[in-house]
Amino acid sequence: MEVEDEEGFEEVVGGCLVQHGQVWNGDVKIHYVECGDKNGELVVLIHGFPNFWYVWKNQFLALAEAGYHVVAPDLRGYNTSSKPDGIQCYGRSAVVSDMVLLIDHLGNGKPATVVGHDWGGFVTWALAEDFPQKVKKAVLANVPHSSVFGSALRSSLRQIRRSWYIGFFQLPWLPEWLMTGNGCKTLKAALGGIPSFQPLDVDRHVKAYEKAGVIKGAINYYRAAFRDYWSAVTPRSTPVELPVDLIWGELDDFLGIELAVIPSTVATNVVIKLLPHSSHWPMWDDPKQFNSVLLDSIRSQHATPADQVHEIPVVSSSEGLVD
Repeated sequence: MEVEDEEGFEEVVGGCLVQHGQVWNGDVKIHYVECGDKNGELVVLIHGFPNFWYVWKNQFLALAEAGYHVVAPDLRGYNTSSKPDGIQCYGRSAVVSDMVLLIDHLGNGKPATVVGHDWGGFVTWALAEDFPQKVKKAVLANVPHSSVFGSALRSSLRQIRRSWYIGFFQLPWLPEWLMTGNGCKTLKAALGGIPSFQPLDVDRHVKAYEKAGVIKGAINYYRAAFRDYWSAVTPRSTPVELPVDLIWGELDDFLGIELAVIPSTVATNVVIKLLPHSSHWPMWDDPKQFNSVLLDSIRSQHATPADQVHEIPVVSSSEGLVD
């Protein structure tokens, strides 16, 4: 048994004492770490690819010291969470149901502020759309709405080039072989290319991805995505009305900044905050700045009621965007 599988196991990560736990959604185990005040407001941090709960290590202490109950799960398929077989097991409804159960299990009957990065952002958007009663506020880090991204994958050559790996991930077995072969050499190279990642951080990620079935589970999100997340190029008939903050590192090599513009047909109460010197991983590039922006986002519920917002309050970098 992995140490992380042990209920109640504790370790210090990013200067913060975190405790490992798990919750079951039927026969699917969702592993998580938590810290802070368990009676405080719940803040759920959802990771993306190619990461796991550890990607939030630089946020744990700041959020815990601010009095929040901080929970960072491993999405199904990742690290020590269950890795069910079948692409359909990684579709929207299945993954969102895991997060609903997590909030119900740890939220003391109250909705949570949900923070999502990359793939975790797509899950956060879906959670806000499908279960708005579970979400007090959504904070997205470098991830567009699924309809915006799906449209870009069909119409923007620039974004298609940036997202070339998504097409590659549709192939059977070859992506898994390439990512895990030769001691995870490709994964190490990809993570090592992130300037803010230190060798210890890379090693921790490699350890998580060396576990049986993790690479396949992670890549299955991309295989399932065209069936639901990115299948519709138009948003749902009812936009998200709860407060949404979009934090965006402008130096993102994977997602064009034009994807940060959220139409009012998608969400009616959005604030966009650009970080001009951060990449796709703004929480790593400048943790102090990101944490300040994140805490401000969590505390602010936007002054204007959602039903009175007619235009999204977006400020571009050339117009004096919120830094």
